[in-house]
Amino acid sequence: MKKVQILMSTYNGEDYIREQLDSILAQSYPDVDILIRDDGSKDDTFVILKEYEERHSNIKAFQGENLGINKSFFELLKKSQGDYIGFCDQDDYWLPEKIEKAVQQLERMTGPALYCGAKTLVNENLEKLEEQQNPHLRPGFGNAAIESICSGCTTLMNWELVSIIKDRLPEDVIHHDWWCYMVATYLGSMYYDENSYIYYRQHQGNEVGASGSALAMIRAKSRDLKKRHGDLKKQLMDFKHFYHTKPEKDKLVDAILEAEYFPGRFSILFNHDWYRQSNLDNWVVRGLFLLNRML
Repeated sequence: MKKVQILMSTYNGEDYIREQLDSILAQSYPDVDILIRDDGSKDDTFVILKEYEERHSNIKAFQGENLGINKSFFELLKKSQGDYIGFCDQDDYWLPEKIEKAVQQLERMTGPALYCGAKTLVNENLEKLEEQQNPHLRPGFGNAAIESICSGCTTLMNWELVSIIKDRLPEDVIHHDWWCYMVATYLGSMYYDENSYIYYRQHQGNEVGASGSALAMIRAKSRDLKKRHGDLKKQLMDFKHFYHTKPEKDKLVDAILEAEYFPGRFSILFNHDWYRQSNLDNWVVRGLFLLNRML
């Protein structure tokens, strides 16, 4: 039986952490360890974690200074050990077969490989929301270079991929799971499961999505992308520093970075090697490239 290790970073998560941990402990897959780094919580999160650690030999928890979610997960990656490594949030609920389904898929894959999947959006009481995210997504490096469809809480990676990532960690990224998505689709493969095995809790502080008219959606997406102005450039430059062995994929990274200035800013509008998952996003991003608001 291959070992699965789940990495969890916590911060002020006392409200839902017990429910999250209980759902991992109830997994149908029998060999699961949980390594938890508390990112300097000011509530009783770490007290709860130590209670669970005392009662369950497969849980190890330690506390560190507040680094933020990306660096905290990178610290966990450095300490990771196992055949398969996954990420976990502190406030969701996993269905019992979640890990088993991911392992089954990864065992059919060769080379550096990443599994991730759809999420079921629920409210604070784990009741399904009317509005759900589109589960029909198309993974690939052309998407990973410009957008992440990889939610860390659904992720499981084989050791071949993890060992590469942990030896080439950047100082910081937009999202730790986005970085893993980029590396997986650059060097190996990623499988996106359209089935959901997780209740992804929505509550104050982590609301996702936007609804309303097309114009309202365009404005919301534009605000979100402009808020990260400069972050994508830094992430791609860091990626180029660590990974530069695939000429066609390197060419795409260069093309996006060159879009900061003319004529690259104009050329990127007609480059079909990159794509986002929705037609609306593709138009919004092209507009932001033209206005120099993406890099």
